[in-house]
Amino acid sequence: MYSICMKLDPTPGYLVWRLSMKWRAAVDRAVGPLGLTHAQYSLLASLHGMARAGQRPSQRELADHTGLEPIFVSKLVRALEGSGLLLREPHPDDSRAVRLSLTEHGSDVAVRAIAVVQELHQELTAPLGGPTSARTGALVDALHALLGTDDRSAPMTQTPLLTGQDIGTAAYATRAVLDRLLDRHRLGFPQWVSLRVVATRGPALPRPEFEQILTDGQALPPELVPTLAAQLLDAGLAVADDSGRLDPSPQGRALHDEITAEIAGITEQLYGSLDPADLAATRRILDQVTVRARELSDGL
Repeated sequence: MYSICMKLDPTPGYLVWRLSMKWRAAVDRAVGPLGLTHAQYSLLASLHGMARAGQRPSQRELADHTGLEPIFVSKLVRALEGSGLLLREPHPDDSRAVRLSLTEHGSDVAVRAIAVVQELHQELTAPLGGPTSARTGALVDALHALLGTDDRSAPMTQTPLLTGQDIGTAAYATRAVLDRLLDRHRLGFPQWVSLRVVATRGPALPRPEFEQILTDGQALPPELVPTLAAQLLDAGLAVADDSGRLDPSPQGRALHDEITAEIAGITEQLYGSLDPADLAATRRILDQVTVRARELSDGL
């Protein structure tokens, strides 16, 4: 009996299919903790982007945008509506259609999911040099050509270059890095903030001043603040004198210094390759946005 073994080169269609399956499985795993599937994420992320462009699409328009079958989109929309992530409202121009929009909770979940998937983009494109590399750009051009969707020169609805959603996405992504670091030390974010205050605002920090610092701009729930000193003391990370004034314990000081050094290394990885002038401009813009947001909040 004779047998002939032939090694066939994979076709472009086969490779695209394999890559799409790999990507779908990776997104499913990544957004699963947020209660989403890949398909649900596709709808939420699309609605998020369309909302930024001032659009409130119908189910049909959303199906066209995502490339999903309308009947499948209808099922996904009902599931997301049942989870409190989006709203369906009668379309003002078509009695047979509904318009879709994200709820506040849906917007929050979308921002968090987008940040997670952006990390996946970094991993996926790493062999090509990252999302902004020339090889990745060439891949994007090739995929557009295959899909017949290279309409990037077509006019688009004007979208603000920077919005609160962009800032929120960046904040969530960087906070996720910090949370993973703190998890390795079995420390929560509120406890880390508290330890940092005790370690840097002492010595002998009065407890009322400690609580005031945590209340003023540390992004902690107000009801949690009165419990944090006791948490540090119980964990052996802080000590108190007879007047209740706080200092880090030797263990707390060592932990603070270790985490601070690790954060410095991560900060260098995040920002080290960015242009200092761009960073300075970003800082000025964020300061102005903060001031304006507070003024608007006071006026509401």
